[in-house]
Amino acid sequence: MTTPGPDARQPATAPLHPQAQYLPVPPTGAASYALGFLAFIGIPFLSILVAGIVMAAMYPSAKSRGGLAAENARRAANWGITAALIAAATLVTHFVLLFTMTGTPLADGFYPLGIPITIFGATFVVHLVVIICGLVKANRRELFSNPLAIPFIRSAQPTPNAA
Repeated sequence: MTTPGPDARQPATAPLHPQAQYLPVPPTGAASYALGFLAFIGIPFLSILVAGIVMAAMYPSAKSRGGLAAENARRAANWGITAALIAAATLVTHFVLLFTMTGTPLADGFYPLGIPITIFGATFVVHLVVIICGLVKANRRELFSNPLAIPFIRSAQPTPNAA
């Protein structure tokens, strides 16, 4: 018996790993949290308002998908609305304080005039942490529970006592 040379053709063999059938991956709602990064486009106050509104606007489309995507999108929408309301409240409070304290001894230092700005800065940092944690949890196919979000949008799941 002779061994085949380098030019000899080998018979076609089956691949070691047959091509797998790729099934569609169910949505997780991570896009709703990812849109929270719009808060970092660089326009103070306005960018977090836009991010919150867009996060909330994603909920109806994710709700139609149901399951994990709907619940994560609902929670992201609640946080987006909460962050947008905090930003709006701090902006209004800052201007009210600015107009009422201008020309008084209270306006000499950063505080108390800077309290709304400090609260806004803290909200900005918390928003970053929340959207990163929400993205990580959603991509792991888990629900992210945020105790800081006001539940504006309630869960549509029926109560156990409903007939």
